[in-house]
Amino acid sequence: MPIGKPLLASAALTCAVSAFASGAHAGGLEYTGQGAQSLARGGAVAARAEDPMVLAHNPAGLAELRGSQFLLNLNIALFDACVDPAGYYGWGAYLGGQPSRLRDPDTGELELLRLSEIENGMAAEPNYYVDPYDTVCLDQTITPLPQIVWTRRISERLGIGFGLIFPSVQPAGRWGGRNGVIRGDDGALRPAATRYMQLSSNNLGIFPNLGAGFRVLEELRVGLAVEWGIIAINNFTMAAAGGGTSPHNDIIAHVKGQDWFVPALTASVHVVPVDAIDLVLGFRWQDDIKATGDVDATTGVFDPALDPFTTGEIIAESIEQRMPWKLRAGIRFADRFAPRPVGTGRWEADPAKPEVIHDPLQDERWDIEFDIEYQMNSRNEEQVITYRPNQAIFAQGAGGGAINSTVYPADPNDPTTRIEKHWKDQISARLGASLSVVPGLFAVSAGTHYETSGVTPDYMQIDFWPVERLGLHGGVLLRVAKSIDLVVSYAHIFQETIVVAAPQHRLRQEIDTERLATGGRSRNIDKTVGVLVNRDGEGTTVLEEPSQGAPDGTARLNQVLSRTAAGQPPWVINAGRYRSNFDVLAIGVNVHF
Repeated sequence: MPIGKPLLASAALTCAVSAFASGAHAGGLEYTGQGAQSLARGGAVAARAEDPMVLAHNPAGLAELRGSQFLLNLNIALFDACVDPAGYYGWGAYLGGQPSRLRDPDTGELELLRLSEIENGMAAEPNYYVDPYDTVCLDQTITPLPQIVWTRRISERLGIGFGLIFPSVQPAGRWGGRNGVIRGDDGALRPAATRYMQLSSNNLGIFPNLGAGFRVLEELRVGLAVEWGIIAINNFTMAAAGGGTSPHNDIIAHVKGQDWFVPALTASVHVVPVDAIDLVLGFRWQDDIKATGDVDATTGVFDPALDPFTTGEIIAESIEQRMPWKLRAGIRFADRFAPRPVGTGRWEADPAKPEVIHDPLQDERWDIEFDIEYQMNSRNEEQVITYRPNQAIFAQGAGGGAINSTVYPADPNDPTTRIEKHWKDQISARLGASLSVVPGLFAVSAGTHYETSGVTPDYMQIDFWPVERLGLHGGVLLRVAKSIDLVVSYAHIFQETIVVAAPQHRLRQEIDTERLATGGRSRNIDKTVGVLVNRDGEGTTVLEEPSQGAPDGTARLNQVLSRTAAGQPPWVINAGRYRSNFDVLAIGVNVHF
């Protein structure tokens, strides 16, 4: 059975590029609240130089911290995300599909779908053809995100910091079973309707940061932090050998990749016009991702005529994605007990009490801060993959029959695949405040944030959800043993529900004619409510399903194909209702010494 290399590399590495982004700092890829105090204040911490996390938020604030500090934070995010796909399993099984076997991902039980077979004059699988798609939800991998930072005040004017600062990215996990199979609401095995977008992701990264803040004048501090990102990818996705959604057509791709050097710079200016006011302006630049990777392709997953067979290391010579940049501004007012301290350590301002730590908990009754951040997500217009030519994908007949393969040389004029994202720039507004209930001992914080949508609904996918958000945040800080700060914070983030309508129905023949005329760029699919079951324009049976609500857009994300047989146009794979929210818990320990 010939299988096309462009099919696998394109679809599989779509997931790969998105996964690379998941390991990098970037606007809508992150939820607001990087670190325990930031989470407690709704992200409004740009102008509050309180703990070593200024290395990430405002490196100029390193010139404000006193003495030496060591911080360890852990963020744990629970991401409740589900997709209610639009349509029925029978849509996309053109010409009735072909027999397919589905395996329960938990028990290993096999179930044969006798698609296209006739029994007593009727389809052998009538329920499959008219069964509405089942909801698919994220089975999240719980992974605490750490922040480990050390800072030191070197002189009256200079502070430095070093740390491993991880982005507060959307949690990852599995969509449906490991093999793209779920249990439907009637208990039958079904292929997850989301499987062509992603099956699972499990990525690793490390992000060393080094920064310094310098007080140029009494009123002015400047700072710069340098980051070296290292990212490793381990993801699974699914592709189709041709048009349609009949499971026999599916291939699983295991995507592995790495980028050993993703540099980033964060610069900030911190102005103190009067002792009670802080003004900060910051900018974060991140280099584009330029990675290499390979794919293990497994054919014969659902086809009874084949045995599962894995072709290893299909090479992608480059995976490129432009990363968003950030521009942030913040203003803070503090009701202070005393003027800002002087000196390099925590005690110079009050030598009679050397145990006193001079920071916002000790020196301020309360403060309030407003930040606004402009996230340049529209740079993520598309992802570009360049392939190594002359590679083959293999398939093996059932019972160990002959191995078939097809070699597809890359187009010498354009050996690339371009995956459309069409993200939009976002604006994030953040308001936060802290109150020293017992100065030097105990404080409470609260905040809220609002973020505009960064997705074009027509291209909404399950890899990332940079949708419109509203967050409610709170936390407490307790100082113990006079030098150790314990922080606990929590946030609930409400996320916009996006409804992506299926394109308007047309006959298969009309869609295929357009596809051929436009070089494979057809944007239509016959799965709208009210479509005639036989889809030839002469049927009488009409399928109905409940409305998912007023649509925000019309699905335009095509299934990636290497070939399209007659009457089998590309399948639009992202129609449905996308709903989600976050619950985030953070804990932190900051030691002053």
